[in-house]
Amino acid sequence: MWGETEADQQPVGQHMANLRRKGGLGKDPERAEDRVKQLTAIDPDWNCPWPLEWQRHFRVLADLVDADGTLPDIQPGVLFEGDDLGRWVERQSGNSGRSCRLSSRSG
Repeated sequence: MWGETEADQQPVGQHMANLRRKGGLGKDPERAEDRVKQLTAIDPDWNCPWPLEWQRHFRVLADLVDADGTLPDIQPGVLFEGDDLGRWVERQSGNSGRSCRLSSRSG
């Protein structure tokens, strides 16, 4: 949710998920192409190929790095809102296609 006041709140995540769906940018190909350009200008990764679960885990851990400068040692079994962050970190070491280097992020 995003907005200045409670009455202002907009479900931005849901809107973005809808845009990423097949046909979510509209039926008119020219308009859809314009929308892709606009969204890409705002965020080149607006339609990243990684699954939502991967993005959610990455964002939580990236926020930890941004706050502390490094990623703390997170072992499997460490949960955040029901997600096993430690298990996710462990899996990333064997997944070079989506490997994340959280400790080397610059803020």
